[in-house]
Amino acid sequence: MGTLILSGGGSAKQNKEAHKTLAERMDKDKPLLYIPVAGDPVRRPHEESFCYIKRCLIPYGVTQFEMWTDLNNHSVVDIQTFAGIYISGGCSLKLRRLVSESGFSSALSEFYKRGGIIFGQSAGAILLGNDRAGLHEGLNLVENYRIWCHYKAEMEGKSSFLSDKESSRILAMEDGGSVLVSNGRMIRISGNSYTLQEGRKTSIE
Repeated sequence: MGTLILSGGGSAKQNKEAHKTLAERMDKDKPLLYIPVAGDPVRRPHEESFCYIKRCLIPYGVTQFEMWTDLNNHSVVDIQTFAGIYISGGCSLKLRRLVSESGFSSALSEFYKRGGIIFGQSAGAILLGNDRAGLHEGLNLVENYRIWCHYKAEMEGKSSFLSDKESSRILAMEDGGSVLVSNGRMIRISGNSYTLQEGRKTSIE
C-alpha cells in the first residue's frame, strides 16, 4: 500500500507541516499531479489554485507540477509517472461525482495500492474515506474511516454527521489538523485531529 497525507483544511501557514511531509516523501525527479476539480472555477480559477499550491511546495524542493481538470480517460498507467497526487478542497459531493463518473476512482485506488502517495486536502481528504454521497462513495482508503474536515468540538451536538452510523469510525480534523496514514498507522503531522467511535473521542498523537 501507499501513503496518504490528509488535511482538515485551513491556510497555507496551517498546512505548512503537511506540505513539508509530502515533499519529504516524494521523488522530486518526478512531477506532482494536482487535481483542483472540487473547487469552483468561477469563484477561484483553477490556474490560480495551481499557482497557490506551487507557492506552498516549491520552498520544499518540489519543482515539477502538472494539473488535470478533466479526469476522463486516465488510467493508472498514466498516473504512475507522477511522484504523487494532490487533491485539493472544494465541494466533496462534486468531487466524488466527477471521480466516480469518469472512472478515475479505480485508477486512484490502484495507484495507492501500488505504493503511490496521495495528499487529500478537505474535500480531497473526504474522497479518500468511506463516506457515501447519493450514488457516489468515497474510495475507502483510510481503513474504513469516514472523514470529517473543518471539525470543531461544538459541531458534535448540532451535526447530523453521526446520525446514520453512530458506531462508524470517524477521523475528525480541525483546520490545520493533518495526519499521515502509512503501513496501517495513523500519525499526527500538525494541529488537532481525533478519532470518534461509539461516543469516544481520542486525540491522534
